[in-house]
Amino acid sequence: MMKEFLISLLHYFVDITTAVLIAAAIYLTASGKQIDSAVLWQILLSGFITALPSAVLICLDTKTEKLSWILWILHFCVIYGVTLVLLHAFGWCRITPLSALLTFFAVVFIYLFTCMVHYLIDKKHTTLMNEQLRKRYLRAEQEQKESV
Repeated sequence: MMKEFLISLLHYFVDITTAVLIAAAIYLTASGKQIDSAVLWQILLSGFITALPSAVLICLDTKTEKLSWILWILHFCVIYGVTLVLLHAFGWCRITPLSALLTFFAVVFIYLFTCMVHYLIDKKHTTLMNEQLRKRYLRAEQEQKESV
């Protein structure tokens, strides 16, 4: 359980931080603003803080699809709320209705980016496992035919 949590935390940290850097690069390019090195450390910290609830959610054993949806919606709301708090705490922007709306879209982008990355990775792992199982069963079948 702890190993699964740490692996999930690392994966989400990398994915979220990458997506935040992409969103920051787009914003900085569009606005023409520059950043100092402290902001990079803040981005890393925010990536870690927002990866924590993601890693916890993965470790929860959901019994029903309805509970899964409730947990994912709650998860999104937590991530959005934490992001607003971090924006204010780091002084990145004043929280106004417009900044809250833009933050919402940024969180949706980061959320979708992270989900897409995990989907693609899981799909690749599933394909590899299925291929290995197919080879294993073919080999076992051939060995059984040879022994008869």
